[in-house]
Parts: sequence; C-alpha cells; structure tokens
Amino acid sequence: MKYTRIIVCLLFIIISSCDKKYVSNIPDFPVYLELDLSFEDKELVAPQAYKVFTSQNINQAIERAGYGGVLVYHGLNNTATTTYYAFDISCPHEASRSVTVEVDNARIYAVCPKCGSKYELLNGIGNPVSGPSQQEGYYLKSYNVFTNGNRIIIRN
Repeated sequence: MKYTRIIVCLLFIIISSCDKKYVSNIPDFPVYLELDLSFEDKELVAPQAYKVFTSQNINQAIERAGYGGVLVYHGLNNTATTTYYAFDISCPHEASRSVTVEVDNARIYAVCPKCGSKYELLNGIGNPVSGPSQQEGYYLKSYNVFTNGNRIIIRN
C-alpha cells in the first residue's frame, strides 16, 4: 500500500510536469478580431507577413484588441498548411500597455525597444530568446486563432 501511494504520487508529478506552460506577465483583457484575407487584411497572405491591431484601427463596437494590441503573424511551419499566430504586443517584462514590441526587419523576432527582450515569432509560441524576459521565462501572450477559408477569427 505504501509503495502504491509513492508510485501514484510520482506518476502525478510526471504527468503534471509534461504540460508545458508558456508564462506571460500580461493581464487578461478581451480579444476578438475578425479578419478578411481577401479584402482589408490581404497583406497577411504572404508568409511572414504581419499586422498590428490596436483600439485605433479596429471596429470598437464589436472588436477588442487585448491589453496593448494584437500582432497577427503569418508563420512558417513544416507542413503545407497556412498557420497564423496572434500575440499581445505588450512586452511581458515591462507589463505596460505603452511599451510594445516591434517586429524586426527580417520578420523573425519581436523586440522590445525599452528592455531589449527578443521573442521568436516563426514557431507561434512567442518564446523569449534574449533579454530580461528570457531570464524570467516570460513569453509573449498568445491568443487563439481560427481560420475558415479567407476569414480569421482571433479571440481569447
């Protein structure tokens, strides 16, 4: 009986540690965007294309742009399917609505102009690769992306 308890406890620890959590310091704010790849948002069709949505460029009657704004990124993957990712643009290290990351010229990383943290965009995780956020383990806050033909819906 004693060994059974130990085995059950060990299994619980192993199973719970397998679920990798991507930690962000950005608070939860409502996100809801509807994008049309055949009209207003057609620039997102190209691989590594991106577009930033804030309260200034959305339909505020029905859409919401998160804490600092939403970065929508057309990522690359190992399959033939198209993959879009969405991240909050607020730097997780700074955790301020006014300090937002910017996509670099190569369109691979998002970089915070204040603390210098750099986040990878290609894989859709928003993982920190350098700067204070890498040391803290803070990822870009990501949002759910659903595609249906030429329409994309982003929400949390």
